[in-house]
Amino acid sequence: MILLLTAFVIALTLGLLAQDDPGYVLISRWPYEVEISLALLLAISIFGVVGIYFLVRSILRIFRTPSDIRSWQLAREHRRADDATLSGYALLIEGEWEESEALLIVGLGKGSTPLLQYLGAAYAAQQRGDFENRDQYLLEARSQSPEHLTAIEITRARLLERAGQIDEARGVLEDLYEQGIRHGAVQMMLIDALRQQEDWPALEKLMQKNREMKQLSHTERVSLRQEIQMHRLTGHDDPQTAWRRLGRRDRKNPVLQAAHARALIDAGQSDIAEKFLRKCINRKWDGELVRLYGCVRSERIDEQLQRAEHWRLGHQDDPYLLMTLARLNIENSNRQKAKELVLKAIQMGGTKESYLELGLLLESLGESDKALQCYRRGLQIEETNRLNKMPSGLPVKTGELVPVISSSAR
Repeated sequence: MILLLTAFVIALTLGLLAQDDPGYVLISRWPYEVEISLALLLAISIFGVVGIYFLVRSILRIFRTPSDIRSWQLAREHRRADDATLSGYALLIEGEWEESEALLIVGLGKGSTPLLQYLGAAYAAQQRGDFENRDQYLLEARSQSPEHLTAIEITRARLLERAGQIDEARGVLEDLYEQGIRHGAVQMMLIDALRQQEDWPALEKLMQKNREMKQLSHTERVSLRQEIQMHRLTGHDDPQTAWRRLGRRDRKNPVLQAAHARALIDAGQSDIAEKFLRKCINRKWDGELVRLYGCVRSERIDEQLQRAEHWRLGHQDDPYLLMTLARLNIENSNRQKAKELVLKAIQMGGTKESYLELGLLLESLGESDKALQCYRRGLQIEETNRLNKMPSGLPVKTGELVPVISSSAR
């Protein structure tokens, strides 16, 4: 249309210019002669060129019609696939797995985001428990989008882990790691897989190979290293050999000290455990170490009890020490004294452990009703902590368990 208007304007301009002197053109070809004004010839030439242009364009259009139809059909399929992908992901978020998968596989691979279609369909298939289709979708995603192979493999590992296929997930992550792909997601997932398998030697080897672990914060690295060392201590046949292999700085860590003490106790080396805990506590007071001291049954229980009593001079109301003294008094056959100490510990902030300990003590003394109260209170504390995520200790309210029991203890 613009071309025709342009030609018309040019012809009109030429006509106006030719009003005074139109000129002429003589075309002679024996036996004919044609004489025509110059302006008219130019106008005819312009319209002729425009006409030829539209004629050629129409002919080419006819020949290109099948190709245009195919392009239109492909564009329509792409739009349908994109619309289906959006709807499928909406259903995926809503948890409608079957409907979501059905939409995501509409025109699979034909939309503008084929990778999202395959990964979404794989997730929906797994949620339905159809692992065969899940693996097929992931395989097709690899062939269709090789440039996003890392993302596909990470997704595959996540799906395998969620499906409980930890061995397979670990294999995928280790392959990525060996290929030099060490993104934060790969590192964290591999660490989690090794943790779930409790393969502490492999996890320790991984940490040694990659001491920096830049994707982990300093706190996370320290915590992970400490966890590995704890399992090394508790899983060794000779606790003392494992302890000597630790560095000097690590041997001052109360958490590792507690792990070593538990290993000694489990190995039946009670006297060594008592001596070790006593030295650690004298150097630096720690509630968990004090608690463990009450779990040691050395051959000289009287001396052990005297040492614990001496600590009470500087830690009069420490609930851990009170529970330790109660246990040692029970071992020394002084149940009444143990009962008083447990009650005192509960008054300082009762825990599930202290209530259960008191319940067992009361039951051994024949006070079954009061023991049942203690068990019930201990379970209430556990349930409250689980629901509200509160600290383990709960204050005892007036008129509850402790006043009732303590009144009979006098």
